[in-house]
Amino acid sequence: MFLVILLFGFFPLSSALSHQYHFVNEPKTWSEAQSYCRANYTDLATLYNTDDVNALTQLGSQTGSAWIGLHDDVQNSWRWSITNSSFYGPGETTYRNWNSSQAEPNNFRGKELCVEMLPDGTWNDFPCDTVFSYISFVCYGVNDTYVLNTTKLSWNDAQASCRANYIDLASIRNSTENQKVHDAANGNRVYIGLYRTRLWSDGSDSSFRNWKSGQPDNSNYNQHCTAVSFSDSGQWTDENCSTTRPFFCYSAFEAVGLVGLRMAIQTKTELTEAEIEEMILKPFLEELIGNGLPNSTTVRLRRVHRINT
Repeated sequence: MFLVILLFGFFPLSSALSHQYHFVNEPKTWSEAQSYCRANYTDLATLYNTDDVNALTQLGSQTGSAWIGLHDDVQNSWRWSITNSSFYGPGETTYRNWNSSQAEPNNFRGKELCVEMLPDGTWNDFPCDTVFSYISFVCYGVNDTYVLNTTKLSWNDAQASCRANYIDLASIRNSTENQKVHDAANGNRVYIGLYRTRLWSDGSDSSFRNWKSGQPDNSNYNQHCTAVSFSDSGQWTDENCSTTRPFFCYSAFEAVGLVGLRMAIQTKTELTEAEIEEMILKPFLEELIGNGLPNSTTVRLRRVHRINT
């Protein structure tokens, strides 16, 4: 006799958390919205793709805009062009040598999101890609070498040149390396690899961006927070964080998969469903858990077909 057993199994997908979004139609500043989301859900909304954008626009209003979790943390948003974590030791991503006499970084006119080394070896935040911001740059090469390129380029083009010909723009981990870059610069103002980028409120590393054309523009020099614009198909704009608007939160939950399984068992005797549960399903479940599925995994008997042979 053959038994064909149809099973259903619930398998928690613990490696990936799913997000459920919530639209809160209460005008708040970005910081107030962040506090509200953290108290009542998980955090302000983090987005990973266009499906998330569509989910938000379906939840939200038809006009205006609403906060999401992307923001420019003026003190903590600085990043190095070299992203390999093994390149940096403890504290080596946070070394800074700002020019204190000019109170740098000052983000003059709200558009200074890249960094140059001045002739005295101190640093200044500087526009990345305006015409007057084209300057020389120092690349980082093999065997911890630093190479000056006197071609005048934007920061982005300088980064591309260094990555094509060496390793990257110079990342400076300590005062010794700062001196080496200063020596390589040979009195020139040069770009180094430090730049400022927006961060997600929950610390996510999502690189997804959905800016409206011309954004972010930081038009009033203080637009450090991000909003979804309902009138622009969910595209994003940079806004002053102290203005009030509704907002999107998210709650994280563990996704659960429902899987159907079919199993054929040959047996010489008739088995009741209780015996199948005890003699077949229980050991099968133990085997699944023993091979790495979570303890919350379950299987249950759905149907049994008996075939006489």
